[in-house]
Amino acid sequence: MSTDSNKKKFTEEEKNEYIRKMREIREQSFAIIFEMSFSDDSYEDILDNAVESRMITAENYMIDILKYYSENKDKVDEIIKANLKGWTIERLSKPTLSVLRLAVSELNATKTGTSIVINEAVEIAKKYATPKEAAFVNGVLGSVVKGKSK
Repeated sequence: MSTDSNKKKFTEEEKNEYIRKMREIREQSFAIIFEMSFSDDSYEDILDNAVESRMITAENYMIDILKYYSENKDKVDEIIKANLKGWTIERLSKPTLSVLRLAVSELNATKTGTSIVINEAVEIAKKYATPKEAAFVNGVLGSVVKGKSK
């Protein structure tokens, strides 16, 4: 029988390092999904090129997200479309659409908590899009999550 006293306690530094690493994995996943919107190449080819040219590490978590997106592009886009209020998917900027694709894929491909996925997507949108688009991402993903819980 396991007790809380048997669980490893992580230092603040270890927690921060884990958060930094996961954000980097998400940003690299975002970049691959963004590149996929301009290319017919497979995610594997784009990822291989990124590993070689940008010297990133292809983490399993990243591969899970990219594989899910690659195998379910139409489903992911349908989920996004169903949660756009007064917008069409064609009107979205490529960075905003890529962040949404990343987050919807992560929500479906991993067991990561919804609030973490949404928060991280908003942070990526703030970095690669505009503050207005980041708020938009937050709203769309909030709607996605509410729709999943019905």
